[in-house]
Amino acid sequence: MRASVATVAFSLLGCLLVAGGGAWAFSALTARPASAHLTALSSGPLPSASIASADGSSSVSATASLTASGAVDVEVPSIVGKPVKVAEALLTAAGLTVQTRVSDPPAAGVSADQVVAQYPAARALVSAGACVVVTYQPRTDAGQDPFVVVIDPGHQKKPDLALEPIGPGSTQSKERVAGGVTGVSTGVPEYARALEIALKLRTVLVAKGVKVVMVRTANDVDIPNSERAAVGNAAKADLVVRVHMGAVTDASLSGISTLYPSGNKWVQAIQAASLNAAGKVQTAAVAATGAHSRGIEGRADQSGFNYSKRPSIVVECGMMSNASEDARMATTAYQQKLADGIATGIMAFLQGK
Repeated sequence: MRASVATVAFSLLGCLLVAGGGAWAFSALTARPASAHLTALSSGPLPSASIASADGSSSVSATASLTASGAVDVEVPSIVGKPVKVAEALLTAAGLTVQTRVSDPPAAGVSADQVVAQYPAARALVSAGACVVVTYQPRTDAGQDPFVVVIDPGHQKKPDLALEPIGPGSTQSKERVAGGVTGVSTGVPEYARALEIALKLRTVLVAKGVKVVMVRTANDVDIPNSERAAVGNAAKADLVVRVHMGAVTDASLSGISTLYPSGNKWVQAIQAASLNAAGKVQTAAVAATGAHSRGIEGRADQSGFNYSKRPSIVVECGMMSNASEDARMATTAYQQKLADGIATGIMAFLQGK
């Protein structure tokens, strides 16, 4: 789609307005330093310029563009009210660039890290690569509203093979909680090893100031996957991390992989942010352990993802079908490396690094 003569593309101006330094804000076809406008921009619209039509017969008030292409081919997503990390992921996925700024003064009655304003507005048509300015609620130095991470150690001592819908309202069903795998060299079940690693991960994250909610802290529980997802939803988790191991018929295969929700109607709202988290956690976990990277993978068939309303990932910490890796995951030292690496990736996601 191409713009009309009087339409301008939002491309570079929004980023320049909040960059400070030598940036300039354009208003009424005159230039003034952007620093003079920063306070006003916290709550109001960005400055505009009067742009004449090609034949000089009329003019419109519009935001000035520093590009001359006039191409308008991307609809800006609606991000107000979403966590800023989710907003960044959605905008990036739409092919747009992002400039974030803190709401000053803070907005009343708004949770930390929630988007309170965006410019251009939702559904505006802009050129590919255009900059969207995102204003969000700051966190306080007093430590209010810490990041919340829900940790779900996979499986449980006794599987629950009764069926539940694979997603809300679905006619397709799967087991409420599958049995998991067992280590070929240690004989330890996945549910037990997952809890060991998850508890170490909790310790690392708490030390970093994160509020951690555990789905389970014991093995002898009965928590269906839909209810596990509900824990993250109720906690308003910034991220849900499900700790698992894998197993395949080829005993030579080893390594770490990270899964994220993708490919169905239930996960559309969390897919982009979850993908972002998966990439950061996968990179950090592999770096910390030296394990082979099996990459990241989008999944549409996991109930734990499909019932979740919060960004979610599954970390497959290693292959219990590989004797060496199974034995390695049994050691405290390697479990700590896994916990440290996963935590590093989580923090990179939460802090937007």
